[in-house]
Amino acid sequence: MTPSASATVVTALDEAVRRLREAGVPDPHRDAASLMAQVLGTDRGGVAARKPDPLEPQAAVRFATLVASRAMRKPLQHLAGRTEFRGLELAVGPDVLIPRPETEDLVQAVIDAGLPDDARVVDLGTGSGCIAIALAVERMHFALTAVDASPGALALAAANAARHDVSGRIRFVEADFAALPQAWEGAFDAIVSNPPYVSESEWRDLAPEVRDHEPKQALVPGPTGIEAYAAIVRTAFSILRPGGLLALELGWTSEPAVRALVDGAGFREIAVRPDMQGILRVLTARR
Repeated sequence: MTPSASATVVTALDEAVRRLREAGVPDPHRDAASLMAQVLGTDRGGVAARKPDPLEPQAAVRFATLVASRAMRKPLQHLAGRTEFRGLELAVGPDVLIPRPETEDLVQAVIDAGLPDDARVVDLGTGSGCIAIALAVERMHFALTAVDASPGALALAAANAARHDVSGRIRFVEADFAALPQAWEGAFDAIVSNPPYVSESEWRDLAPEVRDHEPKQALVPGPTGIEAYAAIVRTAFSILRPGGLLALELGWTSEPAVRALVDGAGFREIAVRPDMQGILRVLTARR
């Protein structure tokens, strides 16, 4: 895509839509408008209002570069460097999963659980920090610990926490959540986690935006996709106080296996809630 010296916003958009459609991008009109909004410093409504306007050469070059990256199926959120989660703007990048709307339901499940005002909550596999940060913003007296094995993820999560002025209330710990410190025994009122839950076979069929641009270790825990759940359940009895909450995001087919793991470990009050598509998405239980 070579920008024309006489390009207008609408002609650049039309060419971008053609390029993105050829690349198999699912919604080329939406994505072209989003990228133009990024270049013009407006929103998609502002782009529509400016369609007849000439596009400055520097802006045209920047837009063409973004479109080329999107045609290579780089996620829109990576191109913008940010995304929104429960009303919070968070930085994202290739070291972390892009937060999904389904994970907002996981945060809501923790908020709805009736935890103590000063609950001690650990977020296992924090990634961008979206869960811990949202809880810190919405429950100002929670004491939060965010765990991840990736130094890059923890650095980004810490930066996101600083952006929202909750750094002092979240402890960031580099660790494998299958082998947590012994000193944590009985230390927490709640465990919350959106763990890797994609099987190897499912990963191969994921959209290129996910398979080729998000970290595989944050998606795939092993051949079956259940391995991370098993590790969390094994350690949950140790680090949760009696009556403590376990809240897990589920993969689209993982509910039966995860329920069996949680039930077999002796948890009680097991409950599952669906997402907006009717998929059983969030499991909660009590130690």
